[in-house]
Amino acid sequence: MKKSILYLLLLVLLASFIVFSDPTDLDVLCEELLVRRAEIWNNILIEGYGYSDFYNDMTSVAAGKLLVEDLETFSYLKENPTGMERVIALEFYEESIEKQGDNAFIKGKIIWIMEGNEDTEIIESDYEITLEKHNKDWYITGLQPVE
Repeated sequence: MKKSILYLLLLVLLASFIVFSDPTDLDVLCEELLVRRAEIWNNILIEGYGYSDFYNDMTSVAAGKLLVEDLETFSYLKENPTGMERVIALEFYEESIEKQGDNAFIKGKIIWIMEGNEDTEIIESDYEITLEKHNKDWYITGLQPVE
């Protein structure tokens, strides 16, 4: 009898772990979101790429304060065109990840590989990145350079 209760408790514990655990590899996910965000920003260089296109694309990777900042910056750049380098690729190296419920606070280095006027430029910067989970999807909500 005691064995069957013990097995039942272990089964319930295992089932709850499977149901409530989040197997997301946050450093990989963070890099994927950063790459997608860079690709969306590259679209500003395409003629005819408008605010609604940018909004629809960006809402798939960003939310909250960062989304608002991105939308404002897009509008400003469309009204005041300036030279902008295209991101060819980026690499993300996480230093630390702190997960609190549906939020993740990540510190790491982003290596931006940019297409310059004459050649390729590589820029390395440290960042604090905030991710938030909404309805099973993760979004970047904060991206702050660290000096």
